[in-house]
Amino acid sequence: MRRRGDPPYPRGDAAVTYYPRVVVRVVIVVVAAAGIVLLGSRLRDHDRCDSARAAVAAHVGALASSCRDADVVAGASAQLLTAGKRDDGLRLARESVRREPASFIGWVALGLALRDRDPAGSRRALARAKALNPRWQGLQ
Repeated sequence: MRRRGDPPYPRGDAAVTYYPRVVVRVVIVVVAAAGIVLLGSRLRDHDRCDSARAAVAAHVGALASSCRDADVVAGASAQLLTAGKRDDGLRLARESVRREPASFIGWVALGLALRDRDPAGSRRALARAKALNPRWQGLQ
């Protein structure tokens, strides 16, 4: 019979007991640490993309290589087109569509970029955008 204060096993027994609550706590700590590492790396990627987007007119190549999101690249394309940098805007619009062929905003950006240079290509790109988003009213 075991008395209060006695170890759970006799001193000569080599068995080790892991209490389920301790194991669960250790698993929770490991999962939380992995989540912190993962989210920290994603935050770094996000910050890198934001800094590249802030200087988009000066560093088009940095934006294309730093941002994974095709919609961000398409938005930067529209920003460049507005600033009058048509070649860079067209390049980013094509990159956006290459990265994500099902991106509605990418096809709109490509249609806008091609508007003066290739009207037929612009109509095809805008038709593709309309096919991806049938509720879109088109360019006004």
